[in-house]
Amino acid sequence: MTDSTIKKWIVDPVHSKIRFETKYLLLTFVSGWFLEFEGSVITEHDDFRECEIDITIYSHSVFTGNNERDAHLRSADFLDANRFPTIVFHSGKVQQDNTRLMVEGSLRIKGTEATVSLPVEFAGITQDPMGNLKAGFRFNLVLNRKDFNITWNTFFDKQGVLIDDMVTVACDVQLLKVNT
Repeated sequence: MTDSTIKKWIVDPVHSKIRFETKYLLLTFVSGWFLEFEGSVITEHDDFRECEIDITIYSHSVFTGNNERDAHLRSADFLDANRFPTIVFHSGKVQQDNTRLMVEGSLRIKGTEATVSLPVEFAGITQDPMGNLKAGFRFNLVLNRKDFNITWNTFFDKQGVLIDDMVTVACDVQLLKVNT
């Protein structure tokens, strides 16, 4: 990338949300989101192909609406937010595939890193009422929490486990173009 063509975008946390859900008692879903995160995208192209993405989520900001559950999610049983205060994603490869982007990158949770691939819906670019240039994206990712050393669970009755291993992460991200 040459300096004259580089465009920098940052995540607008007011207009973005990172949610998650997993089955509880293998019957219904429990969900929550992260209240604090930041990120940036560096690109030469208006369609964001070949861009570089960096996202940081602050583990302590997990919120489910239940203080006791939130404290347990922050504990060593789950995110271990004291030892691992951030969840980090860094893209390695971003390609355009028709109306979406195919993003491959490195995701680090609780000190464990794995490569993830996800299709990202690019909603487009528009100007907000204050004259700022914004871009919108949406994507879902299904993770096995055990791949990130999040293994706590409780067995009950003959029915199974308290919580599912599979966690769906759903993200609505709005970027704000910054002048470089």
